[in-house]
Amino acid sequence: MESTTLTLIAHDLKNALGSLEGQLEALIDQPDPVLAHTAYIHCTELRRQFVQFLAVYGSSDGLAAHCEDESPIDVLQSLTRMAQIKAMTLPTNPRVKRLQDVPVPPFWYLDRRLVSMAMEAALHNASRFARKDVTLRAREDEGYLVLVVEDDGPGLGAVDPNDHSTGLGTMLCQAVAKAHRSADRVGRATMQNRPEGGVRFELWLP
Repeated sequence: MESTTLTLIAHDLKNALGSLEGQLEALIDQPDPVLAHTAYIHCTELRRQFVQFLAVYGSSDGLAAHCEDESPIDVLQSLTRMAQIKAMTLPTNPRVKRLQDVPVPPFWYLDRRLVSMAMEAALHNASRFARKDVTLRAREDEGYLVLVVEDDGPGLGAVDPNDHSTGLGTMLCQAVAKAHRSADRVGRATMQNRPEGGVRFELWLP
């Protein structure tokens, strides 16, 4: 990771910690369940960002994927359940649903831990911009498993509603994709605007 990028990420994480500190200080003077819950969610997001940071920062030679036969549907179901539980405590979060309109291989050779981290990052990013809905789906395309996250937000280039975004999620997704290889094929992560509006993220795994 370049020193400039590292400095920017550290600066953003420091600001996020400062914001959390302010929320906790306010709770000392005036306990408030709503503010306490907000601080808790903020803390879990910081933990997620630090895990991403450690994964990217510690992979100067690239992430090492330890692949096993995994069910793509199980991966997406776990992500959907996680998002639905979060939405129960944060009603303002968009609805997350899983659609399966094409057949998907029952198993695929992948590193579930790394893939889940990448998809969580993509899901988090989509949820920040989505107006109402985020959709998860999967397909097989030209010998690749393609895991998809779509939102109905304003599209690429929109103003980021989160002042504490570090860009770590995008870096992590690219690193996870490249860690998956099969012969001369390498995974990739892409983002593009949808014709109907919003953004489509795709994680291609050979």
